[in-house]
Amino acid sequence: MSLKPLVSSLNDSLMLLAPRGWKTVELAVSSGPQGLKVTQLETKGEGSTAPKPRPPLHFDPKDEATRLSEGLTELHAALAGKWTPGTVRIERSGEDFVDWKLLKADGAVAWFSRLDKKDLGSLLMTDALFDALTGSSKAFDDLQNQLGTRLGVVTDFKFDTGAFTLRLERPRGAIELPAQIVGAFLADSFTWVWGWSDPEAAPGAVDRIKRFCLPNDLRPEGLSALWRPSYHCDEGFAWTVAGSVVVGIGARGLFRGTLPDGSGVALFALMDLPAA
Repeated sequence: MSLKPLVSSLNDSLMLLAPRGWKTVELAVSSGPQGLKVTQLETKGEGSTAPKPRPPLHFDPKDEATRLSEGLTELHAALAGKWTPGTVRIERSGEDFVDWKLLKADGAVAWFSRLDKKDLGSLLMTDALFDALTGSSKAFDDLQNQLGTRLGVVTDFKFDTGAFTLRLERPRGAIELPAQIVGAFLADSFTWVWGWSDPEAAPGAVDRIKRFCLPNDLRPEGLSALWRPSYHCDEGFAWTVAGSVVVGIGARGLFRGTLPDGSGVALFALMDLPAA
């Protein structure tokens, strides 16, 4: 059984928790009745003193630390006694590779796994993504502030799949705006699904989003958050990524509406602003 998918998931959690620019991270791990628990995270490298700014990812560090601990618990079980929990050292060489080392008490390596450049390019949490989100965050905030002022309270919505317009019901009067379906966040499974990945979606409803996420049907390295059809994440992370796409396609803001069955929310990129 390959443990590479599990290590990839662990690396995503680490990228959220460690300061940007890290070269080496050491995790102190202890055993408990509920499994393993990360009790300390120590960073070495440029990120430990002057980390790059992090985009507003809207995640709970405590929840992410729990996911990291749960992943290490799963890895420990899969290794069947090859490692006694204590220290995990993660070493990164730029964009070339990341090494995960589970250490013995004397510092020797009990188990080792390497994520190479190809692996790193397909991860969800990457420096390339963080750079893109950081670069678009202010512009997106400005768009949302202007949209909120113009839009006001919305009581209901309906997307016209033929005209590609979003009808928004408001106390001060309904309006219709051209829109693109960005995607949906399913709350029960913590899953983000891109609208362009739905084979039944009308091309005109998702074409601008798809061209941005998959330029010329390519999958840019480090930006799998754009070209993966779906993935597990928090809603806040999905909102931030969707916001970056809104900026990228020249839309005027993002509308969030609860799905009719209550299973989650749909996000739409509004291509025009309501009248002032």
